[in-house]
Amino acid sequence: MRVLQLIDSLEVGGAERMAVNYANALLNEIEVSALCTTRAEGDLKNLVQPDIPYLFLNKKHTLDLSAFLRLRRFVKNHKIQIIQAHGSSYFTAVLVKIITPALKVVWHDHYGNSEYLKERETRFLMPLSRFFDAVISVNDKLSRWSNEYLNIEKHIFLKNFIADACPLDQDFNPNGIKGKRLVCVANLRPQKNHTLLLKAFEEVLKKDDEYTLHLFGSKVDPVYSQMILSSLKTPHFNGKIFYYGTHLKLSAVLPYFDIGILASHSEGLPLALLEYGQAGLAVIATDVGDCAKVLDGCGQVIQPGNLDSLVAAISKYAEEPELRLKYATLLKERIDTEYSDQAQVNQLLYLYEHIIH
Repeated sequence: MRVLQLIDSLEVGGAERMAVNYANALLNEIEVSALCTTRAEGDLKNLVQPDIPYLFLNKKHTLDLSAFLRLRRFVKNHKIQIIQAHGSSYFTAVLVKIITPALKVVWHDHYGNSEYLKERETRFLMPLSRFFDAVISVNDKLSRWSNEYLNIEKHIFLKNFIADACPLDQDFNPNGIKGKRLVCVANLRPQKNHTLLLKAFEEVLKKDDEYTLHLFGSKVDPVYSQMILSSLKTPHFNGKIFYYGTHLKLSAVLPYFDIGILASHSEGLPLALLEYGQAGLAVIATDVGDCAKVLDGCGQVIQPGNLDSLVAAISKYAEEPELRLKYATLLKERIDTEYSDQAQVNQLLYLYEHIIH
C-alpha cells in the first residue's frame, strides 16, 4: 500500500501535526508513507521521519498548474495509490485525481469550528466532494455533518492521537511553584479565547498570588496575538504569566506543569487535551467538540465563555489536591489506552483496504 499525506502547511497546528503523525505512524505499516505540503513549510518539518518521501510543492496560487504537475509527477514516481488530504488540501488532491483517475482521495476533516457548522464555507467542498472515496472525521459532530451533507458511502470517525512522549527535558526550568503552575497550549487566535483565561487567572491571583500561567502557541492572528501579549505586561499580573511561543516537543516539558486548560469557543478534537493527559496533568476544558467525551469522569468540563465556572474549576483543583491527582491519573490511563497511534492506524488501514479493493 502506498499513501501520501497532503497538507497545506507544516506550521504548528492540529491538522498539520496529525498529517505528520500519520505519515510517521504509517512508515513501518505500509510500503510507502509519503508527505507533501502544498503552500508552506514550517517547524513541523523537523518532526518528519527521515525515511519518508517528502515534497514541498510551493504552490503559489489556487490554480497553480505547475504545482499540480509536480505533485502528479511525485505521485507517479512513488506509485501513490491514496492521497489522504487533510483540511483544505482536498482542493489540490481532487485536481490531481482528475488528471490521475486511478488515484483514491480520502478527505480528513479537522474543522475546528465544529460548534458553528451551519456557518461553514462549502462553496468548493460540496461540488468537489463527489471525487472523495472516503471521509474521515475527528469528532462526532463532523461525522454527522458529513453523513448528512456529503454523498459519500464510506465515512469513519477516527480519533486524533499523539506520538509517544519524548524524554523529559532536564534543562527546562519553568517559573513558579510546583502544584501551582497552570498551562495552556493553544495558538493565539480568537477561537482559543485566551481573553477568558486571562480574566480567570486574574481572579485566581486575588486568592493566591503564588500561581503562574504558562502559554504555548504560535502567533497565528497578528492583531489578536498583539492584544493578548500586551495584556500580559499589565501590573495586575505582576510577572506571573510566561509566553514560550511554539514548542515542538511539548511532551518533554508539559510534565513540569500541574493543570492544563483549554478555554476555546470551538474545537474538533484538540491535540492539546491529549497532550495534557499524556503528561499527567489535571485538565479543565470547555464543552466544545469532543472535549467532554475525552474528559468524561477524569476532568472538569465547563460551558464556553463562562468566567465564573472557569475560576471555580481552577479553585476546585486548588482546594482538592486529591481530586486533581485522581483526575490526572485517570486521564493519563485513558489517553494511553484509547488514543494510541496503533488503534487509529489499524482502523485507517482497514479503510484503505476497502477503498483500494
